[in-house]
Amino acid sequence: MASPGSSGRCSRTPGFPAGPLGGGGRAVPAVGLGTASLRSVGEESFRGALLAALEVGYRHIDTASVYGSERVVGEAVAGAARRGVIACREEVFVTTKVWCTQCHPDLVLPSLRESLQNLQMEYVDMYLVHWPMSVKPTKPHYPMKREDIMPMDLRGVWQAMEECHQLGLAKMIGVSNFTTKKLQELLAFAKIPPAVNQVELNPVWQQKKLMEFCKAKGIHVTAYFPLGGRHSTSTVNPVLDSDVLKEIAAAKGKSVAQISLRWIYEQGASMVTTSTKRERLKENIDIFDWQLSDEDRLKISQIPQHKKVSVLSILCPDGGRAMAVVVPEAVLRHGDARPMPAVGMGVAEYPSTPERTRDAVLAALEAGFRHFDTASLYRTEAPLGEAIAEATRRGLLASREEAFVTTKLWCTQCHPDLVLPSLRESLRNLQMEYVDLYLIHLPISVKPGPMVFPVKKEDVVPFDFGGVWRAMEECLEECHRLGLAKAIGVSNFTTKHIDKLLAVATILPAVNQVEMNPTWQQRTVREYCDAKGIRVTAYSPLGGQNWGGSANYVMESSVSLRWIHEQGVTPIPKSYNKERLKQNLEIFDWELTKEDRLKISQIPQKKIVTAARMFSPDGEFASVDLSDMEIVEE
Repeated sequence: MASPGSSGRCSRTPGFPAGPLGGGGRAVPAVGLGTASLRSVGEESFRGALLAALEVGYRHIDTASVYGSERVVGEAVAGAARRGVIACREEVFVTTKVWCTQCHPDLVLPSLRESLQNLQMEYVDMYLVHWPMSVKPTKPHYPMKREDIMPMDLRGVWQAMEECHQLGLAKMIGVSNFTTKKLQELLAFAKIPPAVNQVELNPVWQQKKLMEFCKAKGIHVTAYFPLGGRHSTSTVNPVLDSDVLKEIAAAKGKSVAQISLRWIYEQGASMVTTSTKRERLKENIDIFDWQLSDEDRLKISQIPQHKKVSVLSILCPDGGRAMAVVVPEAVLRHGDARPMPAVGMGVAEYPSTPERTRDAVLAALEAGFRHFDTASLYRTEAPLGEAIAEATRRGLLASREEAFVTTKLWCTQCHPDLVLPSLRESLRNLQMEYVDLYLIHLPISVKPGPMVFPVKKEDVVPFDFGGVWRAMEECLEECHRLGLAKAIGVSNFTTKHIDKLLAVATILPAVNQVEMNPTWQQRTVREYCDAKGIRVTAYSPLGGQNWGGSANYVMESSVSLRWIHEQGVTPIPKSYNKERLKQNLEIFDWELTKEDRLKISQIPQKKIVTAARMFSPDGEFASVDLSDMEIVEE
């Protein structure tokens, strides 16, 4: 745990040295007051909250040009000095930020000068690049239009930030919402390294990899949304409503908020909180004379992870190329993956061409899809990766991290010594450093060789559950060192297969992807996976390919994707048609009636994909029994 020092003679909060200090700044107070949402309470209440915070001991105020709060922050600090609450302006650590519309080399310094005029100050203690994104120059505002996003000249912007420091207008300079990849890019040319990276951080989004990276590079981390923030797609606050944090809070006689803030402090990070109530302000800084136990820290380390903020939160929800819908997300209970978007696009079409696949993925990204499902067998990894890279260049995505990408290990690579090499090959195809989810495609092993479908029966060999899964776990462990897979899972596994896997597993599968739709409802598998904390995703949610040439039973039913969503399952529909892509996302602002659900529960059941369909009709199995590979479970 860090050993902070004093940050001000009247402060009730200790402070952290900030990285290389960008040239000799003061310590960052451990708890600050964020002003992003205080304007909504009215200017007088806002000013009163600022003064109350200074009175109870806060000495760090966090603002930004886009918040519209700089003027009132400056007035409050000046008023506190006149009233003797603080001795002088120097006693308060003030952070502000340059917004995306000013993230251009020639606008950074003018933007800071404007912020200083608003604050009525000669300098700020910390000046941050708000997002690693540039937008067409205009007054700071959000949400922003996607079509206004421009390529960011990070080198030029950072040189302008360094000039701000050299002129004495910013005691320290830093960044906000930067990933390790963006930080590496910046550090490659920075003469003055960033002192701070301000990011979303709390017990349900612990940022372990980023925290380790920043610590190694001497970059201090400041946490925003330390108490979870407001969620547009849910009434649940995953921090304040966490059963784990509630249990720890009750045992210690503290509030859940205090447990979260103390945990952040013990990670060596400072934090900015938001409150207008004096008692809550006091409570939020009453975290320094006690500590969490090792048992508390272990429990918190095991909390399922859920990120609230993405670049979508600052982009228009409609107009131009904006998303037509906000897609909810599901937290995966095993592994380190970001939350999974609640609907994905299946990237498999026979026959197809790389150009057609690339165009379809770009159309899906424009419609709002952020979850893509491919596999080594599909031969679509390369065009999928190309489309995501192109979308990033166009500004449809802020970065690769905005997309959730799943790929799969084919049967010919289902051998302990071939799992990791197969993943590396998939990553080369995708031109990515990691996948969000890596799945075993089928509980079937075939003699090593070229990927073929269907499989020859005589080439099938016994499936080494222990060896293959240990190799999958190695892929996940490599994530912490090299970033290869954020989560691992399975596909087409029955409860019998998962039982075998769990008997040898150290890390549980995060996902089981199975055929599921109203005509094949998978009740047994779903109940089993739910009990084990395994997320189910559904392929062929609209019926899929009826290889025997019979009718599509789902498309002849009235409802599918909404029903699957209401079961707590993530559908992966496959369509390359622009209008159908849009329709597949329009399932979140309405719901089925009880009568609808009853009717669907009575639909006759018929599974399309079986183990027998994986194999050529000729030949015989030499060393396995078909029943051991069967993927049908009533």
